[in-house]
Amino acid sequence: MSPHDSDSAVADTNENNTGVKRRDFLKVLGVSGAAAAATACYPNDQVEKLIPFVASPDNTVPGVSSYYATTCRECAAGCGIIVETRDGRAIKIEGNPDHPVNRGALCGRGQSALQGLYNPDRFRGPMMRESGKLVPITWDRGIQLLAQKLGEAKSKGQGANVVFINQHEQGSMGAFIDQFLAGFGSPAHLSYDAEAPLATLAANRASYSVAWPKLDFAAAKVIVSFGADYLETWGLSVPQQIAFADARAKLDGGPKAYYIASRRSLTGLNSDTWIPAKPGSTKGIVDALLAAVTGKGTGGLKAAADAAGIDVKQLEQLAKDLQTSKPSLLMADQHGETATETIAAINELNKALGNVGVTTKPGEPSLAFEGLASHAAVRDAGDRMAAGKVTVALVRGANPAYTMQGGAKFADAFAKVAFKVSFSSYPDETTQLCDLVLPDHHSLESWGDAEPSKGLLSLLQPTMDPVFNTRATGDVLLAVMQPNAGAETKTAPPAGAKPLGDYRAWITSRTGGVASITKALPTAMMSGSALATAAPKAVASKSAGAATGDYFLRVYHSPALGDGRGANKPWLQELPDPVTKIAWQTVVELHPETATKLGLEEGELATVETKQGSVTAPVYLYIGIRPDVVAIATGRGHTAYGRYADGCGVSAVSLLPVSEDARSGAAAGVTKCTVRKTGGAMRLITTEGAGRQHGRGIARAVTVAQLVAGDTKDEKEVFVGQASNDFLPGLRSPVANDAQGDLGDPKSKDQGQYDPNHWSGVAKRRWAMTIDLARCTGCAACVTACYSENNIPTVGAPWQGPRVMPDRTGFGANITRSREMAWIRLERYFEIDREPKDVVFNPEFDTRVIPMLCQQCGNAPCEPVCPVYATYHSPDGLNVQVYNRCVGTRYCSNNCPYKVRYFNWFGYGEPNRTQYAFPEPLNWQLNPDVTVRSKGVMEKCTFCVQRIKEAENRATLEKRELQPDEFTVACAQACPSRAIVFGDAADPKWSVSKLVNDERAYHVFEELNTYTAVVYLKKVTH
Repeated sequence: MSPHDSDSAVADTNENNTGVKRRDFLKVLGVSGAAAAATACYPNDQVEKLIPFVASPDNTVPGVSSYYATTCRECAAGCGIIVETRDGRAIKIEGNPDHPVNRGALCGRGQSALQGLYNPDRFRGPMMRESGKLVPITWDRGIQLLAQKLGEAKSKGQGANVVFINQHEQGSMGAFIDQFLAGFGSPAHLSYDAEAPLATLAANRASYSVAWPKLDFAAAKVIVSFGADYLETWGLSVPQQIAFADARAKLDGGPKAYYIASRRSLTGLNSDTWIPAKPGSTKGIVDALLAAVTGKGTGGLKAAADAAGIDVKQLEQLAKDLQTSKPSLLMADQHGETATETIAAINELNKALGNVGVTTKPGEPSLAFEGLASHAAVRDAGDRMAAGKVTVALVRGANPAYTMQGGAKFADAFAKVAFKVSFSSYPDETTQLCDLVLPDHHSLESWGDAEPSKGLLSLLQPTMDPVFNTRATGDVLLAVMQPNAGAETKTAPPAGAKPLGDYRAWITSRTGGVASITKALPTAMMSGSALATAAPKAVASKSAGAATGDYFLRVYHSPALGDGRGANKPWLQELPDPVTKIAWQTVVELHPETATKLGLEEGELATVETKQGSVTAPVYLYIGIRPDVVAIATGRGHTAYGRYADGCGVSAVSLLPVSEDARSGAAAGVTKCTVRKTGGAMRLITTEGAGRQHGRGIARAVTVAQLVAGDTKDEKEVFVGQASNDFLPGLRSPVANDAQGDLGDPKSKDQGQYDPNHWSGVAKRRWAMTIDLARCTGCAACVTACYSENNIPTVGAPWQGPRVMPDRTGFGANITRSREMAWIRLERYFEIDREPKDVVFNPEFDTRVIPMLCQQCGNAPCEPVCPVYATYHSPDGLNVQVYNRCVGTRYCSNNCPYKVRYFNWFGYGEPNRTQYAFPEPLNWQLNPDVTVRSKGVMEKCTFCVQRIKEAENRATLEKRELQPDEFTVACAQACPSRAIVFGDAADPKWSVSKLVNDERAYHVFEELNTYTAVVYLKKVTH
């Protein structure tokens, strides 16, 4: 059983305890741990007996991991995940390789669910507002109060005045909530997701009779996106990224990609052609393309190009490709009061081109977005609150006071409701206004289901006991419906007594009973259907009228933070935006031409103003945006939510009008604005070095024509007397014996394990990695995976900065001094002939993205300069870093041409330091297989050596050889584009050994004779 679910006894002790202690957690570990998830203890159990951990519970072995399959809830996609737990705590999230949605891949947001689970700002238990402050109460009191208020509303005939706004999620929870509400005579809940592409969904239903047809990228010869950022936040990003990468991996047979939008996003950077159409001009382009391709549309390409402010040659080439290269795949996401109408026209073009059923498959739909309420419906609920027509408001997992256009007005309206209840686990802007907080379990602590596709149930199961004194909302609602709801009890139920019911039992009864669900839990998948939620009622949209201003303002969802739900997770805050490379900060994106016109330089403060308000933020110069457009990302600017979010950046949503698309109710994402120089400047919190390669050949590409002709090798300048930089077989370097080479003394008797004939056989290996730049999209899921696996500290919180220098304090202070700690980074280079600040507007530029990590050099420049031998070359080809030998001279970093070593300037891993990166219980996420480094040591990638040793030791214990591709490193395992392949390059049976000899293979700075073990495959441009 678990202590969180006991009623008054444990809750009372929590009233005077604002923190959770590791000792308390370990006390119950012996009787609970991860095994509680399998045995499904009920909420009213009490701790009867404590057992020493030497007598481990079933299925739990000290120091040995258990793995639980469940479903990710970080977005609507419903990806399958495997959660590794150690000694009763979840420590790593990976994609489930058997799950059809994500096939083992997982984005950074999904991996960061751990930081939601262990977030130090989560509510520790139920809270009630007294004298204007939220104070702890018991669960019994909270349930009693909720039951009382809902009962009063029902008895007074005001049940219809109850509003329940729930986070959008797949599965039966929505229908369960509606059943609960029906018992009080209340209307169905509103399923709200600020990121949902509502206009696309409405247009798809009208065109295809399904909300989200399957998109077959691999079947397409041409991919055209009209503003749909399918590699970021539009739709099902992970499965779409897998599909896009698989399509492009066909190289000369891969599709050509077009991106039509005013700002070049990550999707745009991965496209071959960017057509920078003016906001609001898409409908004219579509009509002209329809006329040019099929003869059925109206308007000419020249007129459409002039209206969109683009070169007609780009439209002519697109029309030609659509005619000659079939089939094609057309996708769209539009923002404005005619968004659905525009997308419907694009769908008609898709039909006219014969793509439906070939690349767009309505017969294989995703159910991820079923039951969604429109933004207009949530805004309408706010209008009713402002008018005093709502008596009780309930919110679960949603934060409309922050994410809604006109959020401040919604917050004011919400505050007028007489009784407000939040089931959120976090102190967000909406929850801070509530009278009662009944914190829900995290999804990794919960039971539930999802239905990503028809007939497939993806299950949720707890991966560990709840961290805090929280309760599943389903259990709370069931308790409210009991005749004695909320009655105070001071005694435990009889031993073995079964409660009247809980949400887990309700889910089990829907899925064939205990035997059926138990059989399905190892994979968390089974045949079946979730309980359908009734279609939400249509609500009239609101028009804001014509906007005024000199520039278009484009507010887009941050790829990492989304609509702001990820802002209190330091991994996501520190993850640089894939396009701007900005972290911990909101910037105003301007084209260099626009900045020059306004007298602004990068980093200077600019004020962006609309009819709704204004924000001030530093300027970022971006060549991938139209000169008449200003862009700002969402996600930051919280006034509540937690220590990592509060006061970080500004909220761009506050600039948008309360305006919705007429047919879908989707909120506007574009308006008109003015921009002015404010005065003053801020340091940009960026990990970007040079914006271009300066001819260094770091990220390389080859055209399709060159690939077909076999012209893939680069010309090398050879100097007289230059040593050969050819590898020995197995990607080994021809240097000293202790580095697997042949230039040492072959008669030496001191070779030890470096001897190829040593009994261990270690020297026969050469651990290596290939990274296919034709597949890599720059999503940075690998970066988050590395943070999670290797206990890398985040350093951008304001208390982690060097306080002795006032100009360097605040969010991201360490990053402004190049003190970030990421062991793998995504370099983004623009292929231009001058610095970005000097570039005139020209959409025809190429972008290269390359993951950069320790290259595991066979002839490593870092090794000979270390005075204490903290870094050395291992027999199996790794460049090892011994942390407890390092004294922090940093000679190795100075000598590294790849700049992939990171120095621990502060005590990020030491609890007694103010810069500590893992405030309790965030430290529970730490991987026990990897040391937490102290101040003053150098860190770097070692190819997840702990995983290598675990696999080797397991094979030894099982008295067998290590099998090819038996395991992989964290970055490769997470990568949604499957760009990274790891293995033994000296064994021809491993996949990596074949890829290192690919015709596109090259080594970065190979002229330095470092003999790197990281091999890149050139990007292929179409």
